[in-house]
Amino acid sequence: MSTKSTIVHGDTFHFYHEVLDEHYVYLSLQGVRYEASYNRVMVPIPIHIWEVIRHRGAPDLSLVNKSDEELLIKVEQDVDKRIKAYEQDPSGLAAFVGSLVYGMADSPRAAQIQTGMEYYKARRKEQQEIKAEIEALEEKNRR
Repeated sequence: MSTKSTIVHGDTFHFYHEVLDEHYVYLSLQGVRYEASYNRVMVPIPIHIWEVIRHRGAPDLSLVNKSDEELLIKVEQDVDKRIKAYEQDPSGLAAFVGSLVYGMADSPRAAQIQTGMEYYKARRKEQQEIKAEIEALEEKNRR
């Protein structure tokens, strides 16, 4: 099973995320020359490919400015939907959908909410760190 989540692709390139890896995007190019040395690789990116990928690699920063209260509202709504779906079909897919974020759908509501809040707070922190890194690089390159 592939863990690649395609952003955009063509005959000679594949621009993608690895599932659950928010810190990198990956570019696979075929038929281009490259230079490699210890701890360094230089790959010329054809301009037509650059024009396609540069608009599509933006990070998800949707949680950066969310308060704990806003996260809690989202988590409670999601958990309530999961519980309802699970109660309607306990043997189906509803038991597993969202389990990486909230735990199993048959877990107590409070436990799912706690697990969901831990997940979203960690994601928000990661997004805030990414945003700070972007801002630092932008500032450095303004000089």
